[in-house]
Amino acid sequence: MLSTPDVSVDLGRLMVRRAQEDDLDAIVAIGAEAFGGLRPVERGRAWVAACWRGAPRLQYWIIEGHTGLVGYVLWVEKGGFRDAAVVELEQIAVSASVRGRGIGAQLVLQSLEGLEADLKLRGSRLKLIEITTGTEQGAVTFYRRTLGAEIVATIPSLFRGDEFILIARR
Repeated sequence: MLSTPDVSVDLGRLMVRRAQEDDLDAIVAIGAEAFGGLRPVERGRAWVAACWRGAPRLQYWIIEGHTGLVGYVLWVEKGGFRDAAVVELEQIAVSASVRGRGIGAQLVLQSLEGLEADLKLRGSRLKLIEITTGTEQGAVTFYRRTLGAEIVATIPSLFRGDEFILIARR
């Protein structure tokens, strides 16, 4: 049975890196804690594994402390491998025991640096970031503060209700 990693108050030095295959179970556990759509665990594991196999178009990045993995982000490149790349921040989750400490912002910004370095290696640059999120003010504030994203559209009744599409231009 999978469980969310036991996280102490002191996480030590946090490191952001591209996920490895042996991180997938921890990603599933944190995702199941944050999103009901990754339950039951077997279904969540199948989804995460399918996304994992989609690299380099789909990329999981994780953040970990000395206690283990405490969060992940899934980036998806859209519309082909273009000179001016469009990526979607498809999903981010941070363990409930450490939310509200800036870990999500650190994860987004540092993983984005890695993603941009990958794009540069192939002769591309990041044009914009797309985010689809629920209409809860906390999520919108997070994306505005962290990425400078702005709401550009509303999709009625998408997953658990209305969703906003936000865009952050680079």
